[in-house]
Amino acid sequence: MTDPGFWMRLAIAGITATSEATFPENDLGAPDFESTAMVARTLEYFDELPPRQRRLLVLLFVLTELCAGLLSFRLSRFSRLPVRHRTWALHSFRRSDLLVLRVLGDALKATTTMMYMSHPLAIEWIGEYRVCDRPLDPVKIAVRPAALSGATEAGR
Repeated sequence: MTDPGFWMRLAIAGITATSEATFPENDLGAPDFESTAMVARTLEYFDELPPRQRRLLVLLFVLTELCAGLLSFRLSRFSRLPVRHRTWALHSFRRSDLLVLRVLGDALKATTTMMYMSHPLAIEWIGEYRVCDRPLDPVKIAVRPAALSGATEAGR
């Protein structure tokens, strides 16, 4: 993306802040938001969407950047809050009694999880595999053709 405009810069800050809060660096060995290239891949995903859906997702992250700090009782942009506070805010939104906050929290969690779980490092870390090869699929996932044979023998 060349020289993003004002709104897209806000959206990128919101994507980065949300991704870092949802998938931070950890001691578990799980890939974090940086190693899974969350921001770049989310922007690529935006480019593939029809204009209306793209605008809605950009708006989601712009509003998150501008309003989430206020909604979590801090007078700051979301990206300027400490990671632990952003994580707490997203978790609080998802548990809120207010439907609008629950929808906001779930939309942010769903979007970031979709991007995270489609990265090869995350796929490998959770141990996902297929039982047959799909050569035309650009996402390469380990193939274990014998995985189902063990399950049918155990069921006999």
